[in-house]
Amino acid sequence: MGGILPLVSFGALVLASTTASTPTGSATTTTTKLCVQLQIPVHVVATNYHYDQPRVDSSIDAIDWTVNVTTWSSSNFTERITERVDVNKTFNIGAQLCVPSRKTSKAGILQIATPGLGFGKEYFDVKVDPQQYSYVDAAINKGYSVLSYDRLGTGASEKPDAYDDVQIPVEIEILAGLTKIARGGKLLSSSNASSAISNASAKFDFVPTKIVHIGHSFGSYINSLMLINYPDIIDGAIFTGLYPNSIEATNPLNVLNYNHAFAKESDPVRFAKYGSGYFVLDNEETLQKLFFQKATLDPALLTYADSIKQPEAIGEYSSEDDNPLAPAPNYKGPLMFFVGEFDNFICNGNCSGIYSEAFARQIYPGVGVDDLTYYLQPNTGHASMLSTNASAGYEVMLGFLDSRGL
Repeated sequence: MGGILPLVSFGALVLASTTASTPTGSATTTTTKLCVQLQIPVHVVATNYHYDQPRVDSSIDAIDWTVNVTTWSSSNFTERITERVDVNKTFNIGAQLCVPSRKTSKAGILQIATPGLGFGKEYFDVKVDPQQYSYVDAAINKGYSVLSYDRLGTGASEKPDAYDDVQIPVEIEILAGLTKIARGGKLLSSSNASSAISNASAKFDFVPTKIVHIGHSFGSYINSLMLINYPDIIDGAIFTGLYPNSIEATNPLNVLNYNHAFAKESDPVRFAKYGSGYFVLDNEETLQKLFFQKATLDPALLTYADSIKQPEAIGEYSSEDDNPLAPAPNYKGPLMFFVGEFDNFICNGNCSGIYSEAFARQIYPGVGVDDLTYYLQPNTGHASMLSTNASAGYEVMLGFLDSRGL
């Protein structure tokens, strides 16, 4: 992809031009970003399982499910498997592709951003004071292209069965599928929206020169598991909200620590399309406890987090025990773990001094000594991209990629 990309509008498909604001500490120039909203069909073949667990059809059920799966003697979901579920389906995934309007040396490097539980793609493209908080804007200003997407069951993506469809093996294959589509230069042409294109001169599709994965929390977890079977599919990665440490494996927080409500009952209008098995973090207080640190908390961002929060599927939780973090020995690209210093979810509130080099090396033995690293974002909680020092963190992340030729 080179040159200046056209501003185009094709009926239902709109390629919008907006200004990417420059984060604090960056150069004073700004870059126009061109963004298009896509519906990308991704075919998935995966093995899921059906689990013996309560159904969630109300907020009372949501609390009952939480107590049930964290207090039973058989709380390990592997013990609750009742049958295998073979998935062979095509799922429609909502995504946003943004590219810089001017020619840059990095425009061919595509970053694919995967959000964590409780959020969709809006987590990466914050609309509150975007010059401070939008990761997409920060990346565009450095010349990158960015594909952010809604995981299955969230946002503009399809909302299938929350118990048997929306599980980790399926989400791994969706991420791998999106990456393969991007590698083949088919993001736009494979989208359901592409049928609206009639102007053959509009060259938006491109074959990326390199692909980098950016994940947050559960999104980072999915990324890491994907690298087990698809080690050569990307050129580098930054996993935020994921941190090999000496506490996580022995004293993790679980769903009993956070209040959930049945999505449709919590907001009947906003979550009208969500059925049984989808719940949502219930209010701003719960969001603060899970995602924020007071020292870097902007109340406007807490309200924003509540406005963009997305439901979580029961199957995402029940499939974790059968899909533990495991070695990806054949992945050899650079990798950074990026975590808030006071991440309540990952480190029980204090990540200082607990990074485990041995654990990291066990997972990624093929990564070079200088290419496997970590960074603690000062005074920050689990949602580092919603902290008041987010832009400083983006400088670290994008600087890491640049230093590795990405």
